[in-house]
Amino acid sequence: MKLSIIVPVYNGEKFIERCYNSLQNQQLHTLDYEILFIDNNSTDTSAAIINRIVAHNAKVKLVSQPEQGEAQARNMGIRSAKGEYVYQLDVDDEVFPNVLKRMIEVLDAYPKMDAVFGKMLKTDKNLATINQSLEETHAVRFEEKPFWGLLWFSNLGTVVGEGAFMHRRSIFEKVGLYTQQLPIIGTDLAFDVKLGMTCNLAYLDSYIYLYFKHEVSLIQGVKKKMPRAFMVWPRLVKEHLPFYLTQETPTKFKTILFSQLFQSMGRQLVFTKGLSKRYQLKQQLTKEIEVISIPLAIHLYLTILVILPIENLRKVYGYHVVPYVVKQLVK
Repeated sequence: MKLSIIVPVYNGEKFIERCYNSLQNQQLHTLDYEILFIDNNSTDTSAAIINRIVAHNAKVKLVSQPEQGEAQARNMGIRSAKGEYVYQLDVDDEVFPNVLKRMIEVLDAYPKMDAVFGKMLKTDKNLATINQSLEETHAVRFEEKPFWGLLWFSNLGTVVGEGAFMHRRSIFEKVGLYTQQLPIIGTDLAFDVKLGMTCNLAYLDSYIYLYFKHEVSLIQGVKKKMPRAFMVWPRLVKEHLPFYLTQETPTKFKTILFSQLFQSMGRQLVFTKGLSKRYQLKQQLTKEIEVISIPLAIHLYLTILVILPIENLRKVYGYHVVPYVVKQLVK
């Protein structure tokens, strides 16, 4: 089988048919492919809608994953996939016409590339109402590891999401699956950085999918409830720090990692109310990264922030103390 398309679904009754229609608009009829809807314990009519589609299209399958979580759903899809290539699309997103065939052509033509990815359009409109002119050359650009991993790790604004990627299924044996212990907002980025650090990737200058921004999105809900400093910490500690400790990484990776760890610690302390809670938090954060030697200057300034959680002090720590200390560490 050439391609497995994986669509994780949690309470996606409003979006399933639209997502499915965008997948049908890919001119894949000459290929052997499958569409796997992974129902992640939905409580609405998602399963019933998917079963109606299954009844009319033998290429579509419904797979149930009762264990809640985005990573759990993605991993179930990958384990169930039979295709040489794997494409993942969230149920509330849409894929641009004919791009999947183009991505397959890139992977077929360049066997040394482990995955191909392109552009994402983030909008609150659906694909049918997009009438703007999109800049794309359809050219293919090649970068060897760890170019993309370092770029994505250092600049979240360059991250495009799983709907922009098509992977060889074999790379999941090399890189591993999605880390299930992370909160929803860190799952994809953690995997993508590891992918970019360990695999050779092709970039296709084409819009691949539409990321639909809406109020019922799980990710949008998390962003509203939790400051970013708290969201990034689990990803840094459970994914990037172990990668650094077990793999040969360039100096730039260490610089980014240590900087983000120390910055996040300072921000979390300033966001936390109550002296005793800040003290306990500092103890907890320090313990979680005890495998590395935390410089005395970082310890001292974090103690100051425990006592005086003032944003201007945090800025001095972030703009001056952390960069200086990290520079000394990576010498």
